[in-house]
Amino acid sequence: MPPKTKNPITVTVCGGGNGAHCCVGYIGAKHPEFVVNVLTTKPEKWSPTRRLKVTTRTSSWAHKGDIVGAINTVSSDPEDVIPSSDVVLVAAPSHVHGTILERCAAHLKDGALIGTIFAQGGFDWIVKDAIGAAGMEKIQGVFGLQNIPWICKVTKYGEESRILGPKKQLKVVASPIEITDQCASLVESLFDIPCAKLPNFLNVTLTPSNQIIHPARYVAVFHDFKFGETTYSMAELEKRKGLTLYEDFDALSAEYLAHLDNELQTIKIALCLHYPQLDLSAVSPIKERIIKGYGDDVADTSSLLSVMRTNKGYVGCGTPLTKTPDGRYTPNFGCRLYWEDVPYGLCILKGLAEMLGNIPTPTINKMIYWHQEHMGKEFLSQDGTLNPLLLPETGAPARYGLHTLDEVVKNCIPKNLRRFKPPTVGLPSKM
Repeated sequence: MPPKTKNPITVTVCGGGNGAHCCVGYIGAKHPEFVVNVLTTKPEKWSPTRRLKVTTRTSSWAHKGDIVGAINTVSSDPEDVIPSSDVVLVAAPSHVHGTILERCAAHLKDGALIGTIFAQGGFDWIVKDAIGAAGMEKIQGVFGLQNIPWICKVTKYGEESRILGPKKQLKVVASPIEITDQCASLVESLFDIPCAKLPNFLNVTLTPSNQIIHPARYVAVFHDFKFGETTYSMAELEKRKGLTLYEDFDALSAEYLAHLDNELQTIKIALCLHYPQLDLSAVSPIKERIIKGYGDDVADTSSLLSVMRTNKGYVGCGTPLTKTPDGRYTPNFGCRLYWEDVPYGLCILKGLAEMLGNIPTPTINKMIYWHQEHMGKEFLSQDGTLNPLLLPETGAPARYGLHTLDEVVKNCIPKNLRRFKPPTVGLPSKM
């Protein structure tokens, strides 16, 4: 974090979705300690009063009441907001992080921090690729959160948003590691949530979160969907427990999620077998991670299914749908559940599995195949390997020139422990 002075810290929030709205309103309410700008593609839709309200009703933060934040500048032009920014805070889906930061690169302030409220998708790789060596020399460093501070939603674009489920604890990672304490302090100041420190960015890239939750749930709800043929009535969606992402979570969703989590944990274990000095201790099994993240908001911790269905922080999240001209519904093929969680989630896991000697990933494969059929893409070839022609459209390590495991983990291991050599322990074919 920039040194504390009498001057406020200027934070530019980049994005216009659910998380961006809550960030703007919540941080903006801390004026004059923080000055908030917004970099968005739709500046004309933001309130001319330069105020944004965040409501907390029904959440565990209901006692906070309504929070109203002040906005300094809203613009679609990075030149208007980035040069004065001490913190560039990206609050947008992973698949657009690179595009946003490429536009900001020429305007970065010396000593600025670049961060994100959700670092899934290899955020450290994305930043380095987007702003280049010159940009990396200019900034103080990069930080990211393992999970967004709250489940939230926009209730009136540019004017009002709602916090549904705040986290009990945040986890931050930073590079270089020497600024981790400063970034943790900054995050606590921004969001008023205790912040733990993570040892490296791989703990975030491998986090069992949206990248496995959303595909598992979507495939379970729409497992019989055929593109161009199948549509659903609202009654049919209700019968198959498909109206909400979490409250209606069913046994098939939990089964898929458990399989995905097992494959993710296998990748983690294999990395640690290769590099015993690599600390991936924060990559917890998903049931454990959610309980730690939401605490008492989870009413029933007896099973993965009950955790997903009884988490107060998940209440109110509808399943993304598209209404057809005849009033029926299909999956929403343009939503971030497709374009973020597959290329910048599952494809990263698949890329690491291939680098680790082609660890079997049958459920990851199944999820990629199902989603890509609706995306008009072939991220995963029919032989079960990542399609090299589409690597530039994913967050897989090879997209950033990381072709060996040593290159992937280099910046995730303290310098005094970087002793790379071939592993002496062979990897089992199944773990």
